[in-house]
Amino acid sequence: MVISAGLKDCGTESRVHGDWLVYYNQLVLTPAAVPSSTDSLIVRRATTVIPIECHYRRKQTVSGAPLTPTWQPMTSTISVFGLLHFSLRTMADGCTSLRSSSVYQQGEAVFLEASVEAPLHPPLTLYVDYCVATLKPDPLSLPSYKFITKHGCLMDSVLPGSSSKFIPKQDTRLCFSFQAFHFNKETVEQMFISCHIRATLKQKSHSHRDKACFFHRPTFSWRATEGDDARCGCCDSDDCNTGHTTQLYTGEKHEADTAVGPLLTLPRTHWTGRLSLNH
Repeated sequence: MVISAGLKDCGTESRVHGDWLVYYNQLVLTPAAVPSSTDSLIVRRATTVIPIECHYRRKQTVSGAPLTPTWQPMTSTISVFGLLHFSLRTMADGCTSLRSSSVYQQGEAVFLEASVEAPLHPPLTLYVDYCVATLKPDPLSLPSYKFITKHGCLMDSVLPGSSSKFIPKQDTRLCFSFQAFHFNKETVEQMFISCHIRATLKQKSHSHRDKACFFHRPTFSWRATEGDDARCGCCDSDDCNTGHTTQLYTGEKHEADTAVGPLLTLPRTHWTGRLSLNH
């Protein structure tokens, strides 16, 4: 079945979510009533409401070709559990506000906020499984620097003098920082940050994959941003895939690959002012 309608037809509404312009509507499927042999009507299925969304990037290079929205066909079960929108954005002032500039000085703290929007979904908790910095948009390109690995271990915090850490905000938002660096010593570099983020049902039992860990230098140990620090013990080993795991829903993947960039990093020879570092 193909249904064609204009973006502003049939009561469609639009909203802005970060870098996306999103058009919302609902497709209501009403079951047919079948007459029986006794002249009564039989309805075998309930009315189904299917939410429809079309996503357009607000910031992109516009050419003569038509814009193609990012959309996914949805089933009626989505209307029960709600839609998930993952995002990653640069922040300022310890993750208290959005950062307007994409330029950093070497050694400056880069704050990133991962989030998931799920207004109709059961309570969720967000985790950042891994993040990598590259010079190209492709996260598999080289050179690269993996500063979060092993399902939530902030490896950049292990470096001497590092102020990198996780900053909890709320269950559906998680902020973290790493220090701006250079692959090459004397050039201005553009950098892309790619992260894999994951949402799970808020629960009492967790696996070793459900964590946000950073190295606490005063105690020379790994600390969990929230919960049991013992889950961070695997950050020094290769055992972070073991332990109890709770699935959300069969067949559903509540995770996404997200990215920000390019971010420009100035080398020390280009310093223009005093650094602001959070410890």
